[in-house]
Amino acid sequence: MITRSGARTPGAPALLCLPGTMCDPVIFDGLAEATGTDVLVAPWLEWPGPHEVARLGERVAETAAEHGPVVLLGHSTGAVIALCAALHDRASHAPAVRGVLCCDSGANMRGHGDVDAIIDRVARNWGPELWRAVARRSVHLPPPAAVAELLDAYPAGLDREAVLAVLRSQRDTDLLPRLGELAGLPALVVHGRFDTARTPEHARELARALDAPEPVLLECGHTPPVELPAEFGAAVAAFLQRLS
Repeated sequence: MITRSGARTPGAPALLCLPGTMCDPVIFDGLAEATGTDVLVAPWLEWPGPHEVARLGERVAETAAEHGPVVLLGHSTGAVIALCAALHDRASHAPAVRGVLCCDSGANMRGHGDVDAIIDRVARNWGPELWRAVARRSVHLPPPAAVAELLDAYPAGLDREAVLAVLRSQRDTDLLPRLGELAGLPALVVHGRFDTARTPEHARELARALDAPEPVLLECGHTPPVELPAEFGAAVAAFLQRLS
């Protein structure tokens, strides 16, 4: 399922947005207005399996080809899937991806604060208490109450086994050796300075691997689109403007 908002100039790329694991796609609300372009949201954890990041990347690349041209915007795990999609797209006969924007992620999970603990908690304690804890951990600045409620409740509609599959797959994936294959593809990394799972150094390593500018560091946590929506939207809009 793809949700859509906004309207784009004919021929201009749409934003194809991928949320993080257990993260409600509501985080991308407002991007159409902020950027003046069409925003497509792919809720990949709601899709039928398999849920390994490479396979999800292939499906996102197929979605990009169907709706392209697009700029991929991935948050957290969604950024890893976006990078897998961009790699797959590069190998196609008619590439549809015009750029990639990664938010609070990394090329691998070395140094990630607590991935194994999260996997263990998902396996053992799946339920509202865990969902709230993950949502709270993912922000430094509290989002509006209505959005916080959606973030707390979103995992209730997900399959725990899908969540475990993607987290284990991401933990075991290292894209660093392959990101050179994306040479020439415009890229931007945006990162929350107070992210407790991913440090700014993760962002800098990813930006170097993508030959992207220095990361845009925002004064927030792991989820800039809802913590600082105006600043995040401005960074995305500026990136799209440079592409045009």
